[in-house]
Amino acid sequence: MKDTIFISHATPDDNVFATWLATKLELFGYKVWVDVNDLGPSVDFWDTINRTIREETIKFVFVTSKSSCDSSRDGVKKELAVADKMRRVNPNFIVPVRVDDVSYSDLPVEILRLNVIDFSNDWADGLNELVKYLRKEDVPLVNNTQSSQFYIDRWNSSQSALRSVLTDDLNEYCSNLFPVELPERVYIYHANEVEDILNERHIPLKKNKSVVITFVCNNCMSSWAGRDLDCIILNTTESIEKCLEPQSYLGETIDNLSRDIISLVNWSVGEYFYSRGLRKYKPSNQRTSRNVYYFTHGEKFKRANTKRAKVLSGKYKTTKHWHFGVSAFYVQYPAPGIIVKWHLVFSDDNYKLLPDSSQISARRSKGRLMFNKEWKELLQTSMSFCSQGADYGCYCSCCEGNALYIASNAYSFISDKSYVEPYVYKTVNEEFVDE
Repeated sequence: MKDTIFISHATPDDNVFATWLATKLELFGYKVWVDVNDLGPSVDFWDTINRTIREETIKFVFVTSKSSCDSSRDGVKKELAVADKMRRVNPNFIVPVRVDDVSYSDLPVEILRLNVIDFSNDWADGLNELVKYLRKEDVPLVNNTQSSQFYIDRWNSSQSALRSVLTDDLNEYCSNLFPVELPERVYIYHANEVEDILNERHIPLKKNKSVVITFVCNNCMSSWAGRDLDCIILNTTESIEKCLEPQSYLGETIDNLSRDIISLVNWSVGEYFYSRGLRKYKPSNQRTSRNVYYFTHGEKFKRANTKRAKVLSGKYKTTKHWHFGVSAFYVQYPAPGIIVKWHLVFSDDNYKLLPDSSQISARRSKGRLMFNKEWKELLQTSMSFCSQGADYGCYCSCCEGNALYIASNAYSFISDKSYVEPYVYKTVNEEFVDE
């Protein structure tokens, strides 16, 4: 009696999902065949696959994705062709499951008219729907002597193999810590003389009691005020390092000037991104100082050492859009600079941001197979965009004489260990990898 659920997928692109699905179905009590677990070395892989589909399979689960629907994927095309022949005897033989935002119009002709179970938003919801369908179709459970722990341990081993392929090669690693040149001087004014002026001009400031800390120089501030203003001028870097204890400035005691200056730097960094056309997003689960700045739809940029422009926002599914975003904050260690974190932000077809709950589910779906290389390239491109290809980008609170400069390239380091990204892994058989 046929009792096997065959999982057809693009190798190695969809290996993570395929092994996860196989393990979950096995824990439910089904017999599952998936190449990552069941295709041994030194075997005629196509003969094994063909025989398994024809003689043992009761349901053929086809993982639809941009990779598996690529017309150049001969391996999955062959598997689907055999399954289509079996469907002539068993009309419900093929069960398509969708794991990313591949367009339904791009699905192979063999499954174009079939109902597709959608895993793209939530794998758990997709699994529940699939199991309900298998039960409705009376797919038999098997009497298995293996314990649940066996399947969990096997899955854990497969994930370690997928995600931790190390090599003894020299490799340059790029951090997300970007060098900065802080404004040379920081100025302290009486708040009642300058606060309104700075707010009207949307210039970063830090108010502490009756004084205001800013990077606006005395010449510019006095010019805007129309009269000479009293101020205290300090060296920015020295003040961050040393002004940690309460001190008096313009008759006001400030407990920790260093902290206030760092807050001012962080605000200035945000204004740097905003001045480049990025839009501001305030996640409800983060502090106000951690604003995310994201790229508008269709934005892209070509870095000097690359051949093609990198897209920084684009279409997501059929009615939504994704936007790459960044947030940043200043640190002194391990080296002075700003740590830039990357984000994904999502909007609807009118470019209105989705609510936070929808942001989270979309981020999991879109970002689950974006590995280190992709994130790094997006981050590097976004920082090059902000500097317009120059080594440093500049933000001025007033004149260029007291500007903030942010590098477009992060600190990097050399290691004698390297690793292989998941989508270029060499799995069981070299020929089979080239599906």
